[in-house]
Amino acid sequence: MDSKIEQIIMQHLIGKLSPTLIYVFGSTIKGTSRAQSDIDIAFLGNNMYDSYQLFIIGQELASKLGQEVDLIDLQKSSTVFQAQIVTTGKIIYCTDVNKKAQFEMKTLKMYAKLNEERAPVLESIEESGTIYEK
Repeated sequence: MDSKIEQIIMQHLIGKLSPTLIYVFGSTIKGTSRAQSDIDIAFLGNNMYDSYQLFIIGQELASKLGQEVDLIDLQKSSTVFQAQIVTTGKIIYCTDVNKKAQFEMKTLKMYAKLNEERAPVLESIEESGTIYEK
C-alpha cells in the first residue's frame, strides 16, 4: 500500500474518530486488489459510533482517496472477523501498544475458545455432510 494513501487514511480517521488502532486488511494488504476493489479499514477507538456516522466518515474518506472504503468498528465486529483482521491486517496507526496487545490477546483468546466450543458442531457437519439434522 502506498504510504500517501496510509497518510490520508490516518489523517482523516484521527480527525474524525480519535482511534487507538487503525488496521488495513483484505485485498489491499494481500496484493490482490484491482481497480474496482475497496479499501478495507478497521479501527479501535474509545467512543461508540452509530452505523450512519461511520458510513458518512467512510464516504468522506472514499472521496479523498478516489476509491471505495469499507470502514469497520472493531468494537462492534464479531470475534471471527476481529481475529481475521488481527492476524492478516497491517497496523498503520497505534497510540497505545499496551491497549493493542490487550485487544489482540483478548481477540485471539476468544477466538480459540469459540473454536473449542464449536468443534463438536463442526465435526458433526463434516461427518454428516450437512448442516441440517437428518
